[in-house]
Amino acid sequence: MDENTIIHKLLDVFEYKSEYQRKTSAIQPQDMYILERIYCSKKTTIKKLTQQYGIPPSTLTGIIDRLENKELIERLRTNIDRRAIELIATPKGKTIVEKHIKEDILFSNHFFNTLEPEKKEKLKELLEEVLDNIHIDSLFTLNKK
Repeated sequence: MDENTIIHKLLDVFEYKSEYQRKTSAIQPQDMYILERIYCSKKTTIKKLTQQYGIPPSTLTGIIDRLENKELIERLRTNIDRRAIELIATPKGKTIVEKHIKEDILFSNHFFNTLEPEKKEKLKELLEEVLDNIHIDSLFTLNKK
């Protein structure tokens, strides 16, 4: 199998994962991404999310509005700075993220357990090396030799 075919087959597998989790959570992937970040940080602000993940404030505001409308997060004013609004996951939001994390673990286990233990470890090592050495911003540039 050539490299392009391998990449497309992997994309199909991960697209299936994304679609499956969208159905089980009823949340769009970008919304789940933000909900996970809020859940993991316990409390955060729009400004911090924008800075840490490079998401434009207008995009983030739309996502936060959707999450709040679904009662998955709350906006809280702080006593220190009344203008600052902290974001926290609600119990319903926490439950959804925890289910999502369990699905991630299940998916990863099944994905890697298709191989014998030695091959599984070698694949993980190779993938780590690829991820350590990859330059995302150059993936679509033409190589000039």
